[in-house]
Amino acid sequence: MENESPASTTRKKRAQWTSQQMENAVKMVERGILSTYTAAARYNIPRRTLRNHLVSVSTTRKLGRSAILTTEQEAGLVRRIIRLADVGVPLTSKMLRVQAFSFCKIKKIPNTFNDDKNVAGKKWLRLFLKRHPELARRKAQMMNPARAQKLNKVIVSDHFSKYKSVLDRLGIEHKPESIYNIDEKNCRISLHHQQEVLTAKGRKRVHQIANEHAESVTVVGCGNAIGSAIPPMILFKGKRLKPEFRDNLPPGSLVKMTPKGSMTTETFIEFINHLHKYRTSGPCLLIFDGAKCHLDFTIVEEAEKCGITLYCLPSNTTHELQPMDKSVYRSFEHHWDQELIKYVSQHPERTLNKTSFNVVLSQVWSKCMTITNISNGFRATGLYPYNPDAIPEEAFAPSALSELPNPTNSENIAVLSVESGEQEISTANVEDSDGSGTDTENLPLSLLSKNNLNAGTPQKTIDNQSITCDMHTFLPTPKFKVVVTAPRKKSLNYRAQEVTKDLFGDRATNSTSQITVPSSRVDAPGTSSIIKINTKTPKSASVTGCISAQPVVAATRKRTSVKTTKSEPKRDDNKPSWYCPACEEDRLDDMRQCLTCGIWYHEVCVGLTPADKIFYCSGDCLKKNMKKAD
Repeated sequence: MENESPASTTRKKRAQWTSQQMENAVKMVERGILSTYTAAARYNIPRRTLRNHLVSVSTTRKLGRSAILTTEQEAGLVRRIIRLADVGVPLTSKMLRVQAFSFCKIKKIPNTFNDDKNVAGKKWLRLFLKRHPELARRKAQMMNPARAQKLNKVIVSDHFSKYKSVLDRLGIEHKPESIYNIDEKNCRISLHHQQEVLTAKGRKRVHQIANEHAESVTVVGCGNAIGSAIPPMILFKGKRLKPEFRDNLPPGSLVKMTPKGSMTTETFIEFINHLHKYRTSGPCLLIFDGAKCHLDFTIVEEAEKCGITLYCLPSNTTHELQPMDKSVYRSFEHHWDQELIKYVSQHPERTLNKTSFNVVLSQVWSKCMTITNISNGFRATGLYPYNPDAIPEEAFAPSALSELPNPTNSENIAVLSVESGEQEISTANVEDSDGSGTDTENLPLSLLSKNNLNAGTPQKTIDNQSITCDMHTFLPTPKFKVVVTAPRKKSLNYRAQEVTKDLFGDRATNSTSQITVPSSRVDAPGTSSIIKINTKTPKSASVTGCISAQPVVAATRKRTSVKTTKSEPKRDDNKPSWYCPACEEDRLDDMRQCLTCGIWYHEVCVGLTPADKIFYCSGDCLKKNMKKAD
């Protein structure tokens, strides 16, 4: 038997016609100008194909069987996938297959899915992604819920407003060489990421020898808006600084030893002096995050001596607002792993320790701390050039789940869950990115799972007669759950803040005090009321009365309570003023009055919260009050 020729086994290409050709052929046949046979021959279209399109009245070029979901349903599904990814609750491939199966079952859509596994097939997922190239698989980065909530437009707008006022006061808006940013990078003396390696095909066990729990070293980097880098500070864990710890480091590096190998208040003061040696002359602004070791009265004193103004970024927003974190340290771990592998291959007999850390760091530092990287970090965060619109809209999307509206009807009233001890607050009336805002928008995804399809689900959600085809209804934005806890004092860097001495109160000594405080924060700034102070220990004070603020610095020698009469208003009610000496602004905001000198301050400017009961604007005011009490 002769072998078949290659031409006989070659598959003929299908659908060698365009949508325009099909449209012209359909028009000719419908108008009676050409017959089906003649139109098919003239436009190079198979006759059966032309007859099928005449029946369906469609001119779209399409191969294979129709998709299970319609074009409109798939478009809605794509929009929901993108939206859920934006707000921080993306769908996995497995979850998408589960939801597709559930949707077809609820809507009674004919499908070829496996009823035993209750999921759509892998082939359906592959073809779905092929039909929608705007979707792609990505590895999601973990985001702390606090970061998702704090990076919102209110906090960011307040940050840029305060930052602009500091620039104008210092006169350095157009002096990028005077705007610095400092950030710490915790680096392990080991590989940070799993590496892609080569091995035999089908081999399932591939190992790379490396320390799993290596010692950590803190690298402190600093640079200004034109891209000039300050020599780094290296913080090793230990007590004794060996001479070899300073070898093979970038020129000018400062090496210090700390108990845990991380930044402390003392080492931060030393870095301010280190920065003062290399910074440009004139006013200087240092931007940093609100780590506990960065916020101390002694740091402000040292910065004032060096002529450096301190500016603290709002908490849990540094991943988008801090230049060093945004650009420089983003590539650090990649370059670190590459240089570490290179070092190990060249020196297999040496162990990885503090000395080898210096050799690897000297190679990595020059690749990360480049002029382009540093300046791009300031540009991406909008610090220089000053650009409040530098933060993209998608960066604020995760905070949408925490934007809770006021209850408007009985369905939106907060419900306390007995089982979980959490308070669920509905966001049903919040408009989503596609402009819809239905009552069913924020139903949790758990209601759509296999176990809830037939039981325990609200009638309006699962009933086949009432549910709509809208994917926005089927895949809603999840609810935001607020855990009911006792109120806590807001941190000093809850919002962006210029760090000054006024933010820190002195520690009080024992005394008996007689205090008059305002009866309201805003409504009656000229009135006062009487409170009692009872203390059990010199460091604690229990206050009953109205809300005052800042650290509690008042205590009593004896457990006594003294009442005084109401004092005269110290402000003219006919001429209301909202001027704050701390920020030097006259804006309408919650105010507090110093209990000694009577000067009013904005709560935010002096770090006050409703939980704080007593406020003195300085240590001198506290001493004067104690003398009066004695």
